[in-house]
Amino acid sequence: MDWPGRGGLRVGLVAILAGVVAPMSGCSNDTGQTPDTHATGTFTGDSDGTDGTSTGSTEPTTGTEPTTGPVLQCGNGEVDAGETCDDGNLDNSDACLNSCVLATCGDGFVQLGAEACDDGNSDNSDTCTALCQEAVCGDGFVQLGVEACDDGNSQDDDGCTTACEVGAVNLCGNGQLDDGETCDDGNTLDDDNCLSTCVPYSCGDGFTHAVFEECDDADEDVDDECVECIAAYCGDGYTWTGMEACDDGNLDNADDCLVTCEQASCGDGYVHNTDEVCDDGVNDGSYGGCAPGCAALGPHCGDGVLTMGVETCDDGNVVAGDGCDDHCQKELPPECLGYVSFAEPDRAASFNDGPGKVTKCDEQLLGKWYRLEAPAGTMMPTAPLAKFDCGTDAPGWMVGAHPLVDEGIVDRQVCFVWESDCEWETSIQVRNCGDYYVYNFADPPEECLRYCATQ
Repeated sequence: MDWPGRGGLRVGLVAILAGVVAPMSGCSNDTGQTPDTHATGTFTGDSDGTDGTSTGSTEPTTGTEPTTGPVLQCGNGEVDAGETCDDGNLDNSDACLNSCVLATCGDGFVQLGAEACDDGNSDNSDTCTALCQEAVCGDGFVQLGVEACDDGNSQDDDGCTTACEVGAVNLCGNGQLDDGETCDDGNTLDDDNCLSTCVPYSCGDGFTHAVFEECDDADEDVDDECVECIAAYCGDGYTWTGMEACDDGNLDNADDCLVTCEQASCGDGYVHNTDEVCDDGVNDGSYGGCAPGCAALGPHCGDGVLTMGVETCDDGNVVAGDGCDDHCQKELPPECLGYVSFAEPDRAASFNDGPGKVTKCDEQLLGKWYRLEAPAGTMMPTAPLAKFDCGTDAPGWMVGAHPLVDEGIVDRQVCFVWESDCEWETSIQVRNCGDYYVYNFADPPEECLRYCATQ
C-alpha cells in the first residue's frame, strides 16, 4: 500500500505500536521510564519535554525527560571540542584526517604532496624512513637487507661508497704518510706540491700549481692554449690551432714563418731567403724599392743607371770613397777632406804694413793640400800684387783662373812680386771642391816669399 507522507506517518504508526506492545511485555520504554497505566487503559508515552495530557485521561500526568547535549560529528566542517581540525571531508590523504586530527609523518596515512610514504612507524631501516621518504642510497639511513652502509655523502673513500657498499677509508690529508701515499701535506688542496690524492703534483695532473705552472689541461696536446703547463705563445715552437698559422720557435723573419707566427709572403716587408730578392712591404717598383712580385729590385743606387733627380752619380756599386758614395751622391776626393787650413789675418792680400814691419815667409810646406779660409781669404788672388802685401816681402799670386769642379786637379803657376810682377815663380796644383778650393803648395823658391789670400 502507499505511505502518504512516508516518513511522518510511518514514525507515528511505529510509536503507537510500541505503546501497545510495551505494557504487554512489561518492559520499560527506551527512555528508561515505566509507563503509568490508568483506568482507561491508556499510558503516558515519551514526552518532548513539555507538559501534556493523554487522550481520554481525566487527570494530567506530568513527566520529565533527561537533558542531552548537541550531537558532535567529525567531518561537519566545524572544529568542535576535542578536534584539532575539521576540513569537512573524510579524506585521510590531506592535512586533516577523518578522525579530525592533523596529519603527521608516522600516522600511517600518506599525505599527498608532502610525503612519499608513511608506514606508521619511526623505523629508518625499512623502505620508508621516519621522514616519510622512500629509502634510497645516500639518505643517511641503512636499509636492512639492501644496503651495507649509508653515510649520506658522495665521497667514495671514507669507508662507505656512493653505492652504499663498504669501501676503503682514505687517510690522505691527515698529515701522516700512510701506506699507499707518496706525500701527505695535511690538506686537500690541489694547487700545491702534494695533491688531495696524496701524490706529488706533476704537469698533466689537471691541477694548476700555484707557483710552477701557468696552466694544466691534463693532456699532452701541444696545439692548444696550454703547452707543457705553460700558456701557449707565439715563438714557443708549437702551432696553436686557430690562433697561429705557424710557429717555428725562432726570431728569423727570412724563413717560412715570421716572428708574428704568420706565413711569409711577398708584401710582408721581409725578404724571404728562398724565393724573394726584395720586399719593402709596398713593392710598386719605385726608386730604391722592390718590383711587384718581390723577384727584382726597382731602379736603385748601384744599378749603373743614373736616375735623374735622385742620383748625382751611379758607378754601379754602393762602395764609398770612389767618387760616388753608397747613396749615389758624388763624394769629395781625399784632397778636399784632408787639408791644412791657412787663416792668418796678415795673409790677406790687403794687409801691407810696409818694409821692415811684419815679414812672414812660407817654408817647409811638404807638398800638403791647403785651404785658404777667413779672415785671411778664401782663394788666391789671380792678379799681380804690390811688394809687402800679405805680411811678407814678396807676395805670391796665381796665374790663370781657378778650375771648375769637373776639371779635377789642375796645374797652375804662382808668381812672387818684387822688382817685377813675377820675380820668382813655382808650380802648384789646384782643385775645386765645390764650395771651396784646395791648393797643393810647393816650398817657395826663395826666403820671405808667401802665398797670399783674397776674398
